[in-house]
Amino acid sequence: MTRGVASLNLELVGVAGSRAALETPALLLDATAFERNVATLAALAKEAGTALRPHAKTHKCATIARAQLAAGAIGIACAKSGELLALFEAGVTPLMLTAPVASQRKIERLAQAAARGCDLTVVVDRIGLVADFGAAARAAQTTIAVLVDCDTGLGRTGATTPDAVVALARATAAEDGLSYAGVQAYAGHVQHVHDNDTRRLANRIANERLSAILAALADAGLAARIVSGGGTGSHTLDFEDKVLTEVQAGSYIFMDEGYRPVDLHGENGPVFDFAMYVAVTVIAHNSMGEAITDAGSKSFAIDGPQPRAYLDGREIGTIAWVGDEFGKLVPHEGIAVPPVGTRIECTVPHCDPTANLHDVIHLVRGDRLEALWPIEGRGLSD
Repeated sequence: MTRGVASLNLELVGVAGSRAALETPALLLDATAFERNVATLAALAKEAGTALRPHAKTHKCATIARAQLAAGAIGIACAKSGELLALFEAGVTPLMLTAPVASQRKIERLAQAAARGCDLTVVVDRIGLVADFGAAARAAQTTIAVLVDCDTGLGRTGATTPDAVVALARATAAEDGLSYAGVQAYAGHVQHVHDNDTRRLANRIANERLSAILAALADAGLAARIVSGGGTGSHTLDFEDKVLTEVQAGSYIFMDEGYRPVDLHGENGPVFDFAMYVAVTVIAHNSMGEAITDAGSKSFAIDGPQPRAYLDGREIGTIAWVGDEFGKLVPHEGIAVPPVGTRIECTVPHCDPTANLHDVIHLVRGDRLEALWPIEGRGLSD
């Protein structure tokens, strides 16, 4: 059920000029840019001979996941069990949970989803979790695929030494109800390094650690069939290095100001288009004559550079935060302050948590609203 501004915008679907008439704040997805981004990474992965398992932590939206699968993705990655289960209930599979869990009830819910037809892969970082997933799988009379989570420099989760990884792989292979499939090694610390050469070096160091782990697994008779990791910031490097068998890129479909300075291909030019925007409205002029908009930190995740503001496709300034519900347009030199009622489209500082603030995505193509896509995993950070 749609609610809030989305319910008011439903009647605008398919109407010429409706993009400029949306009630705001509204999360926008430019269909042309989105489709180009999906196709671009799919083509690059195919050329490299590397699989894609896009990360749904970026969008949490079943319609987007289905579009990625239709473009050739082998599955969808999820950061949390809540968003994974929401996507499964919306008909999406295969699904991978990329973080370890410490809740028996969550483990049981995941196993039950596998028993109901979810093609499920999980990660483990400790022996106790192997046993817990095995017990839940047996109770649900199902089999769960398992990757050993490896820390190659991020310092967040995962085993750090080849011996520890081999021990986890051996325990997984011996556990009834589980199917050992390989390893995950996400080099998250590499993704936002701006300079291409510096990022390449950081990724190479991470992959050297991973290669040592893979060699130890092979020597133990536990060669990894799946080697999963990578992201938007390292996709080119991972395609070149060919250590990973699949890449978990997420932000590429939307892009944000955090990724804007990252030289993704070493050519100092954009690879993916900005596709996500938040439409806002000028609702007042303050005592200094500045334009105040109707969207603050409840509409944008503000952990990144300031949004750029566009009017009729032309960049007119940036947005400064003046409250949870309000922003302030800071116009570029020579730009007049727009009148009350003006609708402005803004880029986002950080796309993943921005999507998590909205119930629906307003898909726009050209000047019109084309569809409203629910964000099924919105708020499910459990």
